[in-house]
Amino acid sequence: MAKFRIVILPAKMLIGGKHKLRIAISHNSDTRYIPTQYIVDSEKNLQDGQVVGMGNDGYINNQLRRLLIHYQEAYDKLDDPDLFTCSQLVKVLRVKHGVKHKTLDDVYNEYTMRHDLEGKKKTKATYKAAKERYETFSKTNEVLLEVIQPMDIMKFSNSLYKDGLSDATVKLYMSLIKVLIDFAKRMKYVTYEVDPFEFYKMPTYEPRDLAISIENVRSLVSFNPKDFKLKVLRDVWLLSFYLGGMNLIDILKINFKNTSFVKFERSKSANRKKDYKYTVFDIQPEAKAIIDTYRKKNGKLEFGKYVTKYQIFDLFANHKEEVASMCGITRRFIFLSARKTFFQIGFETGENPDVLDYCSGHAVSKRMAMNYIVIRPEMASACMRRIFDKVAITKKEPSE
Repeated sequence: MAKFRIVILPAKMLIGGKHKLRIAISHNSDTRYIPTQYIVDSEKNLQDGQVVGMGNDGYINNQLRRLLIHYQEAYDKLDDPDLFTCSQLVKVLRVKHGVKHKTLDDVYNEYTMRHDLEGKKKTKATYKAAKERYETFSKTNEVLLEVIQPMDIMKFSNSLYKDGLSDATVKLYMSLIKVLIDFAKRMKYVTYEVDPFEFYKMPTYEPRDLAISIENVRSLVSFNPKDFKLKVLRDVWLLSFYLGGMNLIDILKINFKNTSFVKFERSKSANRKKDYKYTVFDIQPEAKAIIDTYRKKNGKLEFGKYVTKYQIFDLFANHKEEVASMCGITRRFIFLSARKTFFQIGFETGENPDVLDYCSGHAVSKRMAMNYIVIRPEMASACMRRIFDKVAITKKEPSE
């Protein structure tokens, strides 16, 4: 019968006199060691297999106990373990039975690489922020996947609230941690008897009211600033609105040589949508007028010196309040308001939500009826036309 215990190897002392804790596996009159990610300041911090005198010793002892249980359970599942040498047993426990010691950081790096997030700096940065939050909570940058338990997830969520984060931000971070753990499960890097998120309920919150009114949209349409940068800000916002709330990255990516229609795959949900991969609709006259102003010979749009999405977002960050004030917009006014406004006016006009989702490149509803209904480009075009007619400034007939 193999024995498992936590030890320090004095001969393996780290720089500064610190020591890495190891799992000693004694089997068939031999002993081998598996290092953990946990480090103590000195030999005195380990007494009778328990960490003492450390600020987070309770947490470390809890994690080490889980590791020992994990190895013991893997050992108990073996047929005739006495046939193995100690070295063979360690190899079998670590590899054959899935004890691979993948960390949250390992999974983050692999996930972002596999899903090509290198070009999506903001998305990758958000995943990194969530991962680092969990590492800070765990007091280690080597969080082993197999030791994450439902109670840890609950405590992590509570720690985010204690840090003053909103429901929306907590939900974002918790969702991203869940994505990484689910990815690790699919890759067979870890298995759980009880999933870490089994008992966790994601926060709910009221959506941000970023939509502006029809009157505000009309004010933007009538707004004719002499300052070029303010004109660009207005035109970019209106173009997004007239293209169904299209994201800026997609506006800059599309080739507008053909200005009668657009066919695009929303970058934000690429490779994740299982229904309509591409969104297709006619370009309405309002959008065409703006496109024609900024379209280059190669079909791409360039807004003067504001060429990249970062330059355009900086433009909004620095001058959105100025435009809002000049147009009498009292609600919060940002680039995303164009998308929110398209949806809000569409909903208030009585448009089908599934068609609105299609127009904007969202995944369409999973309701049973949608298994039998096809949303066609002409339906999207007609929907958009009705919304823009609602917004259009009508000229008053001269009185007789």
